[in-house]
Amino acid sequence: MNILLLSGSFHSKSKTLALLHNLSSFLDEHELEIPKLDSLPFYSEDLSDEKPEIVSDFLLQVESADGLLICTPEYNHSIPAVLKNAIDWASRPAFNSPLKDKPVSIITQAASPVGGARAQAHLKLILDSTLSNIHMCHEMMVTNIDNIFDQNMNIVDTKVLTRLERHVNDFIRFANGT
Repeated sequence: MNILLLSGSFHSKSKTLALLHNLSSFLDEHELEIPKLDSLPFYSEDLSDEKPEIVSDFLLQVESADGLLICTPEYNHSIPAVLKNAIDWASRPAFNSPLKDKPVSIITQAASPVGGARAQAHLKLILDSTLSNIHMCHEMMVTNIDNIFDQNMNIVDTKVLTRLERHVNDFIRFANGT
């Protein structure tokens, strides 16, 4: 199974990217890709007819993926622009895009005790408009993100690891239709 891991954050100390890298241990038999969404130009209809190569490559990744696992921080009660921009690119043409019927799961993270709940709600609303097949499950929000990693950005909080493993395994079953 080919799983596309989408991150809402790409800075040098991104806890979102660290979460995704830690998830790879639960997905070792699957093909994984983490595209650099921060390299995509801002969506513009002016670029729709002759998409830049980086956009075409990203759209091909989305189209060929068996499922998308999105992990994002919460910025100002919503999702980061880099993630929204990538979804905007992938959501065209409307109602018949590479996101249509694509299994998608969401993980949010924050230092706060709500763990990105508002970002998760916004992301579900956005993905619903793309006709994505949203993984309906107990929401996966990682709270207190600043305290779950060791100095090498490995997750050391066993409760978080257990919840992430359960979430990822449930998503794989969902994406497989089982």
